[in-house]
Amino acid sequence: MLSVYHAQVVNMQHRMLSLILSGILAVLSVPLVSAHDGESSGGPTNFQIMLISIFISVSIYFLITRFLKIQTYLSSPLVFALASFTGFVHVLLGLNDYLLLLGGVGVIGILVLSLFINFSQLQDKIARLGLGMGVSVMFAAYFASNHDIHYIIEDYLGITTKLSELAIIILLMKEWNKEKRYSEEK
Repeated sequence: MLSVYHAQVVNMQHRMLSLILSGILAVLSVPLVSAHDGESSGGPTNFQIMLISIFISVSIYFLITRFLKIQTYLSSPLVFALASFTGFVHVLLGLNDYLLLLGGVGVIGILVLSLFINFSQLQDKIARLGLGMGVSVMFAAYFASNHDIHYIIEDYLGITTKLSELAIIILLMKEWNKEKRYSEEK
């Protein structure tokens, strides 16, 4: 009984360390960033924002899978890393645009909750649905707000983020179909 309790305490400590390190990375990168509306504000470029977000999401992936070996209750570590990438891109770009900030904080909030809360089966489905809907709205809103095809083609940060969001949507749908088939077999 004591070893089970000890394992749970160690698991929670690993989760807290993961959250703290992610928070430190986010806080260290936030003061440098401004929105990407072409303003010459001295903030980082889209390329720098992409590198910061990639670094954070890859760090989170390796923390989860290699070092801490914790289980995310929401989805696979790949979905978690892709969602953290798109969430941090939106947070970093959203410092001057509250809609982008809201989307990024929403995605990151769902991810953080999934680290600490062992969702029931219904709550798990609701959290996945929330993540999928949030990412789908961000995906569609990009194309609804950018009508110029030349801008979209040249926006490598936007395209990279949208590819990440598309991968999240596809992976969540695959997991949903897999669960559906598993429940039908029972």
